[in-house]
Amino acid sequence: MSDRTIAGVAEEERTRRPGWLKAAVAGVVAFELVAGAALLGRDRPPAPRTPQARPSASPATKPRVDGAAARIRRTVEVTHALERRAQAIRQRDRGAFARTLDTAKPAFVKSQLAMFDALAGVPLESWHYDVDPDDSRDVPGYGAEAWSPAATLRYAIQGFDDGETASTQYFTFVHRGGDWLVANDADAGRTSSRDVWDFGPVSVVRGTHSLVLGHPGHTALLRDVTRHADAAVPRVTRVWGTGWAQRVVVVVPNDTKELNGLLGDDADYSRIAAVAVAELPGDTGTHPVGNRVIVNPVNFRRLGTNGRRVVLTHEVTHVATRDASTEKSPTWLVEGFADYVGYLGTGLSPRAICQELAADVRKGKAPKALPAPKDFDCTNERLAQAYESAWLAVRLIAQRTGEGGLVTFYRTAGDHGVEAAFVAMRTTDESFTSAWRDYVVRTLS
Repeated sequence: MSDRTIAGVAEEERTRRPGWLKAAVAGVVAFELVAGAALLGRDRPPAPRTPQARPSASPATKPRVDGAAARIRRTVEVTHALERRAQAIRQRDRGAFARTLDTAKPAFVKSQLAMFDALAGVPLESWHYDVDPDDSRDVPGYGAEAWSPAATLRYAIQGFDDGETASTQYFTFVHRGGDWLVANDADAGRTSSRDVWDFGPVSVVRGTHSLVLGHPGHTALLRDVTRHADAAVPRVTRVWGTGWAQRVVVVVPNDTKELNGLLGDDADYSRIAAVAVAELPGDTGTHPVGNRVIVNPVNFRRLGTNGRRVVLTHEVTHVATRDASTEKSPTWLVEGFADYVGYLGTGLSPRAICQELAADVRKGKAPKALPAPKDFDCTNERLAQAYESAWLAVRLIAQRTGEGGLVTFYRTAGDHGVEAAFVAMRTTDESFTSAWRDYVVRTLS
């Protein structure tokens, strides 16, 4: 397979309300291996509310007050049970962790202990849970009182996360012998979010600027990913500047099935090489946390050295620019900028990079407008042309303003919109689009 690689991001926001949203951005592989990943939304459960009892209760209201008191007591007890679980994980105490599990479910106990063991090499800085009793269900079939409230797991990886990432868990707690024990995490039609340690033993490879998490049996791939990620970080910094973490966590699942599990959906990711994800707090002024690059090992292995370089540099660019990328940033700019940084220094010519678009130009089918967000959908048969068009647009901006001007353009577009960025560049959207159309034809003819 050729090393010619197109890397891109398709990022659209379904909502801008307080809550936690997972954004996925996709690296795109050579030839037919192209993809984009839309933003995947997941609301953060609301904070637990304490029901307020009335000062006095008539016979008609007393059962309601008693029920509220029982719910409060149950919430407090389950919160304590989850803190015992979290403390056992933080302190690496396997025995204490096992005592938080319902032994009546041996298969679940086995899977949970395997998860605990898989975490052994992961350098955790924090790990704790928040319970939401207002999003809960009573679960039958356990021979005892069973309750499944939503819970938010918050954790951070030491030395790499500057904030806690969040994922939703749906534990079923069973009341046995005065304790609330964890008996399941996928009851009542709800499935907990998964991470790499939920899929088997975890191998950890540390680089200079990266931490790579994968599984045993893929040592050579993990080391190669680490090498490329380490090289990508300073490469991105040379263009974007030092105002970002300058470190990255990369996850390498076993296969595309695990990739789907990590992303929490059943979309077709069979054509992607890598995906960048982050948790985006909806609160104004709060920056994204939990940045991860997730590699598709099947397609990544098909790439040569140049292709791997481009894909990981592209994804690391998204990590670096995450704070500056907003709903005001046009997709073609986000896509094209990551491609621009990814291709720097590869020695590939525009015709080598834009083979599909060049073929269109030769047929007299040059693009008339900059790519729209929908053009970066992974189902678009002309996705390659969208990425190539975006790359050429950003390349044109860099030629006109220099790389420093390009970075300023990117930040201005995120803060004030692309129209304001064009004004600062002393042009307009319409004038630039016209110049870009000529540039595409001139460059690719």
